[in-house]
Amino acid sequence: SDRALDLDLEEVSLTRRLYRDGSSDYEMNGVPCRLLDIQELLSDSGVGRHQHVIIGQGQVDRVLNATPEDHRAVIEEAAGILKHRKRKEKAERRLERTDEDLVRLTDLLGEITRQMRPLRRQARAAERYHGLKEEVTALTLFMSGRELASLETELTASLERQGVLRSSIAEHQDRIEQLSGDVERLSSLAGTVGDDLERDSAAAAVLETTSERLRRIAAIAHERGRAVTGRRQAAVERRADLESERVSLSADLEESLANRPRAVDEATGAEERFRRLESEQESIATQNALSPEGALAAVRGELSSLESANVRDEREMKSIANRIDVVTSQQRDELGEVEKFNQEIRDLDVEIGEIQGSYEERRQARESDQERWTAAEERWSEARLAVAAAEARVDGIRAAIAGQIDEEARALIEARPGSLGTLISRLDVPDGLEAAVEAALGPWADAVAFDAVGSMEASVESLKAEGMGGVPVVTAASPGSVPAREVADSIGLDALVDRLGPDANEDLASRLLGDVLLVEGWTSAWRLISKHPALRAVTPEGDLISVSGIRIAHPEAAGVVMLERAEVELERTRTELARAECQHTAAKRDFERARDTERQELEKLERLEARLAGSTEAMGRLKKSVDGLAAEKERLESRMTSIRDTGSQRAEQAVELRRRLTALEGKEAERMQAWEELESRRIEIAAEREVARSLWQEAAERLRAIDERCSLLEERILRIDAELERLDLGSPAPVGADARLELVERSARTAVERLEGRIAELRERQAKLRTDNREVLADLDSARKSYEESRRVLEASREELSTIDIRLTELRLRKESIAERLRRDADATIEDALNSAKPEESEADEDLESRLEARLAELRRLGPVNPLAAAEYSELKERHDFLSDQMSDVESSRAELRKVISALDEEIEARFDTAFREVAEGFQKYFSILFPGGKGRIRLVDPDDARSGLEIQAQPLGKKISHLSLLSGGEKSLAALAFLFAVFEARPSPFYVLDEVEAALDDANLRRFLKIVDEFRLQAQLMIVTHQQQTMEAADVLYGVTMEPGGSSKVVRKVMSEVASSQVA
Repeated sequence: SDRALDLDLEEVSLTRRLYRDGSSDYEMNGVPCRLLDIQELLSDSGVGRHQHVIIGQGQVDRVLNATPEDHRAVIEEAAGILKHRKRKEKAERRLERTDEDLVRLTDLLGEITRQMRPLRRQARAAERYHGLKEEVTALTLFMSGRELASLETELTASLERQGVLRSSIAEHQDRIEQLSGDVERLSSLAGTVGDDLERDSAAAAVLETTSERLRRIAAIAHERGRAVTGRRQAAVERRADLESERVSLSADLEESLANRPRAVDEATGAEERFRRLESEQESIATQNALSPEGALAAVRGELSSLESANVRDEREMKSIANRIDVVTSQQRDELGEVEKFNQEIRDLDVEIGEIQGSYEERRQARESDQERWTAAEERWSEARLAVAAAEARVDGIRAAIAGQIDEEARALIEARPGSLGTLISRLDVPDGLEAAVEAALGPWADAVAFDAVGSMEASVESLKAEGMGGVPVVTAASPGSVPAREVADSIGLDALVDRLGPDANEDLASRLLGDVLLVEGWTSAWRLISKHPALRAVTPEGDLISVSGIRIAHPEAAGVVMLERAEVELERTRTELARAECQHTAAKRDFERARDTERQELEKLERLEARLAGSTEAMGRLKKSVDGLAAEKERLESRMTSIRDTGSQRAEQAVELRRRLTALEGKEAERMQAWEELESRRIEIAAEREVARSLWQEAAERLRAIDERCSLLEERILRIDAELERLDLGSPAPVGADARLELVERSARTAVERLEGRIAELRERQAKLRTDNREVLADLDSARKSYEESRRVLEASREELSTIDIRLTELRLRKESIAERLRRDADATIEDALNSAKPEESEADEDLESRLEARLAELRRLGPVNPLAAAEYSELKERHDFLSDQMSDVESSRAELRKVISALDEEIEARFDTAFREVAEGFQKYFSILFPGGKGRIRLVDPDDARSGLEIQAQPLGKKISHLSLLSGGEKSLAALAFLFAVFEARPSPFYVLDEVEAALDDANLRRFLKIVDEFRLQAQLMIVTHQQQTMEAADVLYGVTMEPGGSSKVVRKVMSEVASSQVA
């Protein structure tokens, strides 16, 4: 009622309703409101959550220990600045949000502007497209109507000509039947005569050919007989000569080889004798040239040299004897080694034979496995090519039918419950009928089959809910009739359902294909459907014939059935490829295993052969060594014999020299006799030397002649052996060949004589048959000309009739095509086209066609257009305008928010300045009351900073301190109370609660505190929680809580004025 609240109401009630779910509502005088409204209302009246209305002893301590910023916050809270600061923060947050909204709006406007540009072009293109489309429709209607009128005229003329031709064909058919009988009779007669003539001519030709062949055989046999006899006789004579010559040469070679050692010994002995005589002659000549003393010394020296030579020969003979013993021992050892190698070679031959057999078996097994691997590899390559071809076919068919079916929709609907898969897979279409079945199914060829109507309906509903389509569906819930079966049985054809495979779904087949006949040709099918218009017919090529017309199959068209068959073929080829790959892998593994086994056997065989070759080579070396040792032994023995002979001759010469020495050492007569004997000996030696020279030369010449003869004989023997080998390798005639050739010649000549008689008989019969054949052929030629003429006319009539039939079919199909094109392109009927008016812009037909082509070309140049572009552009334009308005509103809101924030800043600053001055004055006032003679003040820490904190300075009387931290406990409490009461006075509230704030005051300070309370009680209601007696005495009303023993707590209220009155009374 004192109007403390900023409301023109006598009473204000605040209500909060709590609900069981934890939520709550607020009401002000029964009107719903926000908690914020209540908080601001109470804040304006000095009551609030952040107001210092309830002061406890702990809060006094917080004031004492607070920072300058906290002191400033107390004044701001008391001044109601917090409400404005929150409003400012809220406005700033809204300003930040508007900044974000402005950025989003800018992005949206930019994106919409980018989208509007192509849409504007598309809308213009769509408008141009619709205009061209209407013009094309008008031209199409007029030109189609004109074409239809021309077709009707041509149809009428063709039908009339068809009747005339059918009458002509019937007449010529009767004439042809008559001529056909004549031609057949004459042809039969001519054929009989011709056959006889041909048979006789062929027989004569065969006999002549045989006769000529037999003549050549006789001549050849005669010549071959002569050649065989000559070759055999020459070969026998040549072989005998060569063998005789070889025997003679071999004997001469053996004789020469036997004479060679003797010739070698003779040549060696003659040479040695010549050398010895030559040496002796030189010695005698030397002696003759010397004085007697010199001759004596020469004889002694020669005798000494002979003795030295004898000693040297004895040492050499001992050495040769030792060497002969060594050679003999070594020869014996090596012969033992040769025998060992012979045994080892025999063992190796046996083992190599066994390994060779095993190796041949492994080689044959490897070749067999290699052949199987090669065949498997070829099959694998063929399978890969087949898979590649099948994949290419599937890809080609898929590319051809791409776009006809929404594959995503098909996959979705095939996954639905009750789906049986594709319709084609349920019909078991046999090979060769794919095109026929697809043509009969028409738009249902790529359908998905379901087992029940309910599952089909659920699937269609699901597909529609997904916003998809383009997939036909069918159900096999109930079987259909097969009317084509009765007609097919009556005319000897097949109903298409009866040609399906055994796994075909009969219900689906009868429902979709029950009225379809399978006919070989379209003409027969057209006549059949004309009689049974309720049925349809298909050809294996895919032509569909119904009473409405004929749909001609494209020879290279690709359809769902073809795709299904191609996929089955692809799966089969992939299976074959996997099988071929497995077989190839197994065959390759077997081949590699067999190859490894063969290699192991071959390596074993090669090791044995290497051992055999090594042993054979070692044995060969040993044999050569044995032969060398034998030759060396023979040479040593020969040398020893030669040394013995030379020693004997040297002994004779020594005896002669001793005799001569004795003579030289004797008397003069003896010396003369010795000189004479020496001269006589010289003459004898000269003669013997010449004889020895001649013998040596003759022996050397004989040895050289023997070597040359051996070489020539060996060379001739080798040539004879080679020629004998050539004779052996030749192909001499077998025994009895000449007799057989003579028999062949005699038989051939006898057969020729008999054949010539038979040929003469055949020639006579041929002459008679040729005369009869010419007469029959003349009659047959005349009949055939008449037949061919009639047949030509008939064929021409039939061809013309067929052409007319085809033309009629083409005209009807063109008419249907035009009607379908009108329905599809212009959404019009034939009557609309016939009744359409000619466009006024062009008069000539060429102008109409060129105009239509130009419009169509322009439509093609336009390409695909977006018919919804105009609506989308309009919608985007509206959204662009709306967002532009919103952007303007946001910008104006931002300006208003900035103004609000500026106003709030000014309000906060003004309120704080006012509250600060009032609180500063109140603090000085109450500080002087609490501290008589003391000084207290409040100042800004930084006067230049609008957000600067407050510093409280207190200086009691007699103290030179100004900071609160240097005061005693009681002084601090009084200073804090002075600050709080200054705040209370500057921004009063309806009531205050003080909880034991004077507990730390002594009596003097308490009285000062109560003095302030007494002054302040006139401004607001004070509620003090205290234990001080003086405080209780100063109160107007006392409240206490008591509890009796065994009872509950109880509140006691005492009005002090009433208590005083009762005491006075």
